[in-house]
Amino acid sequence: MGEWGQATFFRTDDLNALERAIRDLCTEEGLVAAPYVRRKRETWDRMQYGTGATSDRWALALGAGRGGWSVVRTAPFDLLAEPGPSGEHRLGMIARALRCDALHVSLQDGIAMVMVQASSTGEVVLSGYTMDGPIFHGVEIDEEHLKPRIEYLDVPRSVHAAFECSLVDGFDELLDQLAGRRWADVSFALVEGSEVPFARVSSFVRPALDKMPPLRVTLAVEEHPLGTRYVLDGGVWVDDSTLDAANAEVGAAFVRKVATWLEVPVTLEPGVPRSSFCVRAAPSECVRRVGVETEVLSIGSTEGTEFLLHVARGVGTAELEERSPHQRRRVVGVLARALVGTHANADAAYRGFERVVTEPTPQAVGAFAGERLVTSWWRRGKSAMALEGRELFELPGLCTAIAGTPGRVALALVTPGFVNERSQGYGQDDAAVIVVIDTNTGEVHEVLRSDASLTFGFTNLCFAGDVLGVRAERAGAPVIVTLDRGKREETPGDFQQWVREAIRVPLTVDDLYSTYDMPMLWAGPHAVVVVDASAPASGRTDDGAALAVLDLRTKQRRPLFDAEGLEPLAFSASGSRCLARAGARRLFVGRMV
Repeated sequence: MGEWGQATFFRTDDLNALERAIRDLCTEEGLVAAPYVRRKRETWDRMQYGTGATSDRWALALGAGRGGWSVVRTAPFDLLAEPGPSGEHRLGMIARALRCDALHVSLQDGIAMVMVQASSTGEVVLSGYTMDGPIFHGVEIDEEHLKPRIEYLDVPRSVHAAFECSLVDGFDELLDQLAGRRWADVSFALVEGSEVPFARVSSFVRPALDKMPPLRVTLAVEEHPLGTRYVLDGGVWVDDSTLDAANAEVGAAFVRKVATWLEVPVTLEPGVPRSSFCVRAAPSECVRRVGVETEVLSIGSTEGTEFLLHVARGVGTAELEERSPHQRRRVVGVLARALVGTHANADAAYRGFERVVTEPTPQAVGAFAGERLVTSWWRRGKSAMALEGRELFELPGLCTAIAGTPGRVALALVTPGFVNERSQGYGQDDAAVIVVIDTNTGEVHEVLRSDASLTFGFTNLCFAGDVLGVRAERAGAPVIVTLDRGKREETPGDFQQWVREAIRVPLTVDDLYSTYDMPMLWAGPHAVVVVDASAPASGRTDDGAALAVLDLRTKQRRPLFDAEGLEPLAFSASGSRCLARAGARRLFVGRMV
């Protein structure tokens, strides 16, 4: 993991005024001063991984910096640079109150950075990008500001020079020049309530409110090849890293139950469950009960929320206990997105999407062999294979690519170079094979194997009629391997260009939908998937694209999906069915209407 770091600077030496401005801001947002005390950091602690909105406790350390600057470190780490409840950045509000310039720098994993600069009038300018792209706590960063840079503030030349070398060097030099290295680890000290002897430290909390009595739900415990999964109320799935629902209807019933419990009004229009990252971990403190295991269920990352989950495996029940009454609306909102999704496009071409893979897995792929759906997903060192109309079976290796043609399906299977109880991974040079399966008989044939020179750990596959194309490398140089029922050829070249020629990309359509893997998608023999720039926001993919089906004969366009968050993967030969995914592990299939 690369370096992470955040720091906030104000161009003032009046620490008393800075301290008052911060205290006034906290008070305006409904927090009250509280003792700064030692606390145990939790596995997914909201003071470390959350925001000012999701954490009910804030801690700040401020002190004199260098060159006329004051320095502030906070927990949550980006606290003063985030937008407050009004939508205005807290950094700009404090800068205006003090009539001084301000700067916040957020380094993420050593490869991404956002700079937030505020003038003495409160005007704020963002530059850079985060690990999620050009967006910072819900605020989009203008395209002309995608390079992180200090433009409007006077800092030493050595800082600019260091940033030209790398983001890490720039951050380190900025901290050295404006604060000093002793400020480097202060934010982590604030999370734990540790002493910061050289700084003025303060702590604020949201006032305590009465909690609702715990909510009881049914519990089942399932064992799967990749671990244990809790099933709440018959269809809400909780494993070590994911919260999901068997379908949107089950998810909606659960969300309504939670909303009623928390007395939060909710309106749901079920689409497909979007799932959410989650962490289950022991709480820092809890009251122990015989026969009951208690965990913190943290849902979502930066903008998420959490419950206490009390599990009584012996009697098949569990209880949800709220951790913060201040977060009730957020709880319902996070659950609704994860378990219910959003319906879109009543006139969509493909509707009624149903989940294909129902067991926990980090990766799932699929294709159509004519009209037959074929899917594969990872288990530990193996891949499960599901051919419609045949029994489930396993193949050795992790399936990393798949392609289908009527009667046959091809898969790339890589032997993982790294496997442990929690993860598994592979590289370009790891041992790999290409197999072709006869979907009528189920027979599996190996057609290509990697060696010391020919590698395809990372690959793509595509059929051009009966010819299978494989993206590979020969001694590190890109090559295309074609396999035509026993005949093998290998040529240097661009696999994407080979695919464009193989799948007959129509040259008269300007707005074809394309991905890194595929230059276009046919939706049956006479239709293609296109990007509809004029479509409303509903029904867009996670990257913001609104997709439609274009009939090449009639030129009619229809919205592609009736649910938000789906990305098309493949269509049956007739175009009657569509396979789509929501993330890397969840596949759904819908029908043409």
